[in-house]
Amino acid sequence: MGMTAAASAEGYEATFGNPGLLAGTRKKALTLGLGVARHSLVADTPGRPLTLPTDEMKTIYIGAALPLPFGGVLKDRLTFGVGFLNPAKFLVRGKILYPERHQYPIVAPRVQSVAIVMGLGARIGDRVHVGAGFEALAAVVGEILISLDATGRVASRTDDQVIAAYAPIASLAVDLGDRFRVGLVYRGELVGRFSLTIRAQDLGIPLPDFNVAGVAQYVPEQVGLEARWCSIANAPTLPVGERGTIVAGGLLARRWSKYPGPNEPTVLANPTYGTGIDPLHPFTPSDTVSPRLGVEHGVPLTPRAALRLRAGYAFEPTPLAKQTWKENFLDSSRHVLTAGFALVGSDELPFQLDAFGQLHLLTHRTHAKDPAAGQPDVESGGTIAVIGMTAGVRF
Repeated sequence: MGMTAAASAEGYEATFGNPGLLAGTRKKALTLGLGVARHSLVADTPGRPLTLPTDEMKTIYIGAALPLPFGGVLKDRLTFGVGFLNPAKFLVRGKILYPERHQYPIVAPRVQSVAIVMGLGARIGDRVHVGAGFEALAAVVGEILISLDATGRVASRTDDQVIAAYAPIASLAVDLGDRFRVGLVYRGELVGRFSLTIRAQDLGIPLPDFNVAGVAQYVPEQVGLEARWCSIANAPTLPVGERGTIVAGGLLARRWSKYPGPNEPTVLANPTYGTGIDPLHPFTPSDTVSPRLGVEHGVPLTPRAALRLRAGYAFEPTPLAKQTWKENFLDSSRHVLTAGFALVGSDELPFQLDAFGQLHLLTHRTHAKDPAAGQPDVESGGTIAVIGMTAGVRF
């Protein structure tokens, strides 16, 4: 549905989209799924077409929603939700390249790290939902110690560990009348940083500590505002036995201007050494606002099962300026086309099967280099294709 969520998310997906909407889930639910993403990103230079190698990403989805069985004033008002995103081949992976290398630092690293989202939704009255939660992303820190062993040979010892970076989520949803809902969600900055310090001791020559570090994944601070309309009055979701339509649209503002870029100094004692970035050409991303629109149409198949057809569109403007100097941090604005369907059962047949797809069309962009940079001009663009399926039960 065009990546809409702030006013239209259902089930465990509301943990990320709008935790307040979790409160609309009144039965326990468990969801499992698999997604695959394929990147075809180009960095063409004069006389040399180039498609950058990007591994196919296979990701396992696990989601759950758990209504809390309180009584009294809290009865049927609180629901806890959790979602896991787990790469099929590794726990976490990051590639931090020299700035001169052709790379897509924003779109290429996605789904290369274990991630978790947790949230709690509360229903305040009959028309107001509030929620709070957090996102967590795997990162890596460590140290390599190089020294002489007892025989006088150079030896090394490695100590690294996977840690978690956190970002808060807060949300509000308000039903305006019988058919309209407005949703607002805030998500904090999430930084997946890799940091490996190399220390040399007792080698007979003084060496500085080397800082092999950088930001492998970055999710900016963001605010989403969305409105949702349903053709069926007082329906939080489309009923199985009725034909109906949901339309959702909104804006997502992202604070990309705080993105420090993927690279950090290699020698901390000399901050300008090892970055590969000329101080006269700083890394200055821009804030963005992304419009998005989605529609869902429900068609009864039997008294106990229905088909939901979904489609949407989103525009993702690039936060990165054209690369005119030595760096090649490539990116392009994206037109995102989405489609999917769901088979949904009634309470007597409590299952749901969802399938979805996305096609990201990167606009063609020419990066004309300053002659003094000694770098050829670059043409960026390409596509990203994502498909996936989830299966869930309610009990």
